[in-house]
Amino acid sequence: MQVSVWSNMHGQAATSATTAALASALAQKTALKVLVAHNHIERSALEGYLFRQPAEVEKTIQNLSNQGLDALIRLYKNGRLKPDMVADYTNSLLKNHRLDILSGTAKKEKTTASDLDVIINIINCAKEFYDLAVIDTHSGLNENNSLRILESSDIIVFCINQNMFLLEDLSKFQRKYPFLKQKKSAYVVSRYEKSGLISCGNIARKYGIDKASIFRFPNSVNFMEALNTGRVFEYIAFNQNAKACEERVLIESLNRLCDFIVEGSSRFA
Repeated sequence: MQVSVWSNMHGQAATSATTAALASALAQKTALKVLVAHNHIERSALEGYLFRQPAEVEKTIQNLSNQGLDALIRLYKNGRLKPDMVADYTNSLLKNHRLDILSGTAKKEKTTASDLDVIINIINCAKEFYDLAVIDTHSGLNENNSLRILESSDIIVFCINQNMFLLEDLSKFQRKYPFLKQKKSAYVVSRYEKSGLISCGNIARKYGIDKASIFRFPNSVNFMEALNTGRVFEYIAFNQNAKACEERVLIESLNRLCDFIVEGSSRFA
């Protein structure tokens, strides 16, 4: 099953942070084989959120020619790629492939349209081995085959915030591309402020969204520090029984989102 995490506006709704948190929580709460990938092509913030030390990130980037997308693209073009081989070119955070990260390309030149098509095929191949492919999808629909990735997704996690301009823009996208509204969908409100004028209830009523599919991720200094230090996985594990309001709300929302995803996955089994 494929879950795409996406926002209509770049840099506004913490898409990569949401992907890292969701994938980490799914790995901790289930025994599913989870692949985390992105179509940003170049190095994504996602990698830095999941690797603990900067040195580990740099080591990973240096080895991308022998791992990640570059190696898989070569295998696919040579007709040698099989589903169970994808895991050999990922970085695993948990054994039994419960959390594998597929890194981006090390190439400096612009990725060709042909390579973008190959990436779609690699994701489809990986889905034959993994139970869940969680894709940090490039914002908008005009770059890096984001439209095709969303069309092939079983569940879309829309990353939004309390910015009316972003919400209205998303509504326009959904009217122009009806499939965005027809897919099983979740809405993550990043950096949620309880005292804000635009509440989750307001968003649900104004845009015709089931309130049960809206998940609040409040502002949290500790979560931000976890992102900055590559310790998102540890943050989620440590805060399962958190007492602090921000952490408790964030983890509870994240756990509900995991349940939402797993329940959705049973529809496609």
